Amino acid sequence: MGAAGSKLEKALGDQFPEGERYFGLENFGNTCYCNSVLQALYFCVPFREQLLDYYSNNKNLADADENLLTCLADLFMQISSQKKKTGVIAPKRFVQRLKKQNEIFRSYMHQDAHEFLNYLLNELVDILEKEASAAKSDQETSSPTEKIANGPTSVHANGVKKEPLVTWVHKNFQGILTNETKCLRCETVTARDETFLDLSLDIEQNSSITSCLKNFSSTETLNAEDKFFCDKCCSLQEAQKRMKIKKPPHILVIHLKRFKYIEQLGRYKKLSYRVVFPLELKLSNTVEDADAEYSLFAVVVHVGSGPNHGHYVSLVKSHNHWLFFDDENVEMIDESAVQTFFGSSQEYSSNTDHGYILFYERVSNGSTS
Repeated sequence: MGAAGSKLEKALGDQFPEGERYFGLENFGNTCYCNSVLQALYFCVPFREQLLDYYSNNKNLADADENLLTCLADLFMQISSQKKKTGVIAPKRFVQRLKKQNEIFRSYMHQDAHEFLNYLLNELVDILEKEASAAKSDQETSSPTEKIANGPTSVHANGVKKEPLVTWVHKNFQGILTNETKCLRCETVTARDETFLDLSLDIEQNSSITSCLKNFSSTETLNAEDKFFCDKCCSLQEAQKRMKIKKPPHILVIHLKRFKYIEQLGRYKKLSYRVVFPLELKLSNTVEDADAEYSLFAVVVHVGSGPNHGHYVSLVKSHNHWLFFDDENVEMIDESAVQTFFGSSQEYSSNTDHGYILFYERVSNGSTS
């Protein structure tokens, strides 16, 4: 990668961003699913900054047990503190920890990048929540007077449900969906909120992210065997149901459901459909924000014709330049090249490189990193 590294430095020249590092990640036998997601997360700047803050605040804890969070923080620190601007790093400790912790990722078979992302974010949340509750109980045992002074908000006795802790992972990725069901007899609307860290969207041929989001929020009629039990009518009734994004997240992660189980075949098939994902996205179906605006900064791409084999690479936007990360290799690409990863208009195409996970960052006042 030395030559490729110097090639990238030459390509960027004096436009090489101050303090930025572009490092490829070594592949330990089919770990491209992991590498591609790690690159997308590294260039999710608010997430990276908070993870490095966490590292600097916790590096002196000698008794800290190694976990996925400490391994990830260590890896990001290793990349960001390199003397060289480009090169290759082996995420060995992180991959070993991942395999040790979850047997799904132990084999050398082709893994799913979305499954890994989902597992990782939920695991980071669990670790942070455990640390916060441990710190809280330490504080409460060391200063019993404090809990009286703070009143009933800090301590919930008698099994009263606590407010869920909002970690910095939540602050970046968590949004709120609202599930609305309207009884067609009495017209009462029942709404139930649920949180999400990413959105999984069904896809269609020659469509766009906007149309996939519209379908996600489209109204569905519940009738026949699917009737809804209305509390007001005290009986099963026909109803209309729809899902809306109530509170959009700061980082919107969209997973395109490219792997579909085909009953007739008895197996999963990859959908190579062309789904256009824009560089700038407006979320118009949100409750809180009429038009939340987002800017695309990373794409995890699945390369290959089937679900059980293939390869993952990632495209990343950093300081207005687009970069292509393929395990150890990093190169600059033109912004116009992003559209070659939309998918194929025809069923059988030689192009098997398709956008699979999209990372958008919320834009405030039209500015983006």
